Amino acid sequence: MSADPWSWAEQRRDTELSYRELSREAGLAPGTRITLDLVFLASETDCDEAGLVKALKRAGYSVEIDPEDGTVEASVENVPFTVEAIWTHEEKTTRIALPLGYAPDGWGFFEPG
Repeated sequence: MSADPWSWAEQRRDTELSYRELSREAGLAPGTRITLDLVFLASETDCDEAGLVKALKRAGYSVEIDPEDGTVEASVENVPFTVEAIWTHEEKTTRIALPLGYAPDGWGFFEPG
């Protein structure tokens, strides 16, 4: 697996920027409960898809694999729509994914109705 250092500061900046943009676009009040979806792409040829799925599920996430492009999506319900809450899950899942050959490819959300 890759030994390249991960830029946590850059990922955090991207998360904050996405949060600000989505806050404006969606008009959600901070703290609104959402279902957070985190997407991961294989970043190496020797990635461990089964290991990633197992580790994410063990950490409490629902997991789906897109058969079209192989992306792995981890979801968690009842997350407050705040940059801190989103970052907590993004950092946690990224720490799980990187050693298994996967890199984060963004996040989104569903607002329960």
